[in-house]
Amino acid sequence: MIQDLRYTILFLFILSTTYTSAQSLRKLMEMPPRIIESKWEQTPEGGTELNYYNEDLCSYYLFRENDRSYNLNPGKNTVFRIEKGSNANNPFKNSSRYMFFRGQFPKDFKISTPYALPVKAGKETKWQIALQESAKTMIFQIQEGDTIYATRRGVACTTVLPQQLLIYHPDHTFAAYLMMSQNFIQGGEEIMTGQPIGIAGVLGVSISYFFLDNNKFDSNGPLGYPYSHFTPVFRTDKGDIKLDEKVAYKSAIDDELIMLEMTKREKKKFQKQKYSK
Repeated sequence: MIQDLRYTILFLFILSTTYTSAQSLRKLMEMPPRIIESKWEQTPEGGTELNYYNEDLCSYYLFRENDRSYNLNPGKNTVFRIEKGSNANNPFKNSSRYMFFRGQFPKDFKISTPYALPVKAGKETKWQIALQESAKTMIFQIQEGDTIYATRRGVACTTVLPQQLLIYHPDHTFAAYLMMSQNFIQGGEEIMTGQPIGIAGVLGVSISYFFLDNNKFDSNGPLGYPYSHFTPVFRTDKGDIKLDEKVAYKSAIDDELIMLEMTKREKKKFQKQKYSK
């Protein structure tokens, strides 16, 4: 009861500060300045093409009103080409409202995909809903100063604030790690499940899981907030389960979970490195 009161007081304190978790989540989803650049360029054959250069290692979605929209993968993305001597219509000459969003629409999203708890294997934690968040976010109770571990494999996206961490998973879902006092990870780093990623803050760590939702768009653009949030299944000593709120569970990060989304070559390398130590 004393511990619950302590967390209630801390919630009220955070709500009154400038850097609340909710503000951090909104800030986290902003596209970093100059991360995407568009250029009309000549082709070797004498034509022209419109290229978008994505300097992040996470994907972005380019929405163009009443026109085609495009997935912008890391690096060069050619979205339109005019061959030499062609009289093809160029839709990009016409004005159009356009917007960028982090991510792509998931193709193979499975709610049953198991995640790790954000604590060391064998250690217990419990969670509760972050009431100050407008979108569903889980606050995991971790002792201030303890290490936070990645709950799933992915790549770290570029963020505006250094203590924020946004991980993009192979199925185009995201995990946003908020309220950390320290972030070990740089944008572009490949992250493994169970890898140390930061240090817990006063309240532990808040994690929000979400994806860019195709059902929240129409021909005019996004219908409000374009992401859907979900609660994953977590691997515990009791199996892969949905966690009840405010109930303690013990982390069970095993090799099977770590290698879940690895290629055969990556699995072989991981096992070789592990057993050579």
